[in-house]
Amino acid sequence: MIERLFSSPNYDAAKRLLDVSVLRHEALASNIANLETPGYRRVDLPKDFQTAFNQALRSGKPKTVTVSGLIQDNDSPAQRKDGNNVLLQDELMSMNKNAAEYEALSEFVTGTMKTLHMAIAGRSQ
Repeated sequence: MIERLFSSPNYDAAKRLLDVSVLRHEALASNIANLETPGYRRVDLPKDFQTAFNQALRSGKPKTVTVSGLIQDNDSPAQRKDGNNVLLQDELMSMNKNAAEYEALSEFVTGTMKTLHMAIAGRSQ
C-alpha cells in the first residue's frame, strides 16, 4: 500500500515539479533582481523541459526528467539599449503563475501525506 502511494506516477510527477518550481522561482527572482543590470540576459528553465516532462509523464516515468540548471534566454529581444532583456511585468506574471502552480502541487503532496497518516492512525487529524 505505502509503496504504491509513493511510487505512483502522479506523486512522483508532483514531487519533481515542486523541485522545478523552486528552481524556476530562483530564476524569476534573479531576473527581477537584475532588472537594472546593464547587459543582463534573463534566465529560465530550458524551453524543452515541459515537452520532455510531458513525454516522461505519458510513459509513466516522470523521475527520468531532470533539469541540469537554468539557461540564458537569448531569444527575447533587448528591452533597453544596454541589452538587458528583462520585462518586469512578464517576470511578475510568471512569478505569480509559478507560485499558484507550487501551491497546487504542495496541496496534492500534502493530501497524499494526509492519506498516509489516516491509513496509519485510522482517523483523520
